[in-house]
Amino acid sequence: MARIVKCLKLIIHIVILTLLSYFIKRQEPVKIVKKIERYVPDMKHILLWNKIPGIDEEGQKYFTRNRCEHLNCYFTMNRSLFSDLRYFDALVFNAEDVSRSAKGLPKVRSTIQKYIFASNESAGNFPVCNPMYDDFFNWTWTYKLHSSIPFRYITVYNTNNEELGADLNWKYDMKPITPQFMSSLSSKTLAAAVILDKCTTSSKREYFIHNLQGYLSEYNLTVDIFGPCGTRKCGRTSLKPCFYRIRTNYYFYLAFEDSLADDFITRSVLFAYNNNAVPVVLGAAHYNKFLPPNSYLEASRLGEKLTAKLMYEAIQNKTKYYDFFRWRNHYAMKESKILNACTLCRFLNNESWLRHSSSYKTFREWWNPYFESYCGITKYW
Repeated sequence: MARIVKCLKLIIHIVILTLLSYFIKRQEPVKIVKKIERYVPDMKHILLWNKIPGIDEEGQKYFTRNRCEHLNCYFTMNRSLFSDLRYFDALVFNAEDVSRSAKGLPKVRSTIQKYIFASNESAGNFPVCNPMYDDFFNWTWTYKLHSSIPFRYITVYNTNNEELGADLNWKYDMKPITPQFMSSLSSKTLAAAVILDKCTTSSKREYFIHNLQGYLSEYNLTVDIFGPCGTRKCGRTSLKPCFYRIRTNYYFYLAFEDSLADDFITRSVLFAYNNNAVPVVLGAAHYNKFLPPNSYLEASRLGEKLTAKLMYEAIQNKTKYYDFFRWRNHYAMKESKILNACTLCRFLNNESWLRHSSSYKTFREWWNPYFESYCGITKYW
């Protein structure tokens, strides 16, 4: 009898456990299996050692959002993503941080990974002084034309909206502008404008403007300064009110760079081109490599006195002034996307570039040929 009772208890336990298991399974949510889109398995992991302007997203978002040719690149600022920094395919260093310090750099590196120097800032404002950086970088990603991955602030197109690239074969025999376009320039009455947000600069443009104002005053002409450095203001949140005034009132716009560096020419020149004014440029770039011929005045070459004289003559002689706009019959000037990471990803997928293992042995001089004077370095022979 005891054995029968024991068997019944065992059977009851088994039944209870079976029922409990059944009801628990019924309470589980239904699992939906989603198809996962996988990219090329050879992922290129890029560690941003410092924050890079324009790259704010982790992972592949940048490359998918911008519909890059290659999608197999992955951005991160997480230095601990792998157990060893040498697992990253590339490390990107920002010029501003490199210029300030050589502290906290990686202590180990792989012979096959790329150390990349990136900058959208002028070498004049951010020279690199520490000798640690000579023979440190494999690639450069900057505005300098001889960078490994070069970019331009301004891209030139033909009238069919085809990008013309870096080697520009300019036309010199350009057609005159139409009477309709001449009419759009008829409301101009003032000599020159400039929008300034830096009042003291390494290029000393503020001194050039001061002297230019003196020479222009001899012709009863003035330079109107907009922004924090002048007496005239744009809108609180936008430059559009200033652009409207330039388009309707001003013959010239002073596109003066805040620092002097080879190949450094920023979008400020587009403030003129896009608003039917003639740019007066001041910088260390070879402007004939970037801008259409006879479309600007090069103040750095002319000096203040001759610049003022040529501005006055063009204002007095409308034919001379109209000739500055002939380029519009043949070209379009547009702002470029600087530090375009699609290009970076393309380079990381180029086997020949990946096998290229050289480095910038005299990097400081390549970045800024005058680094010794900028850095206060004295040579003793």
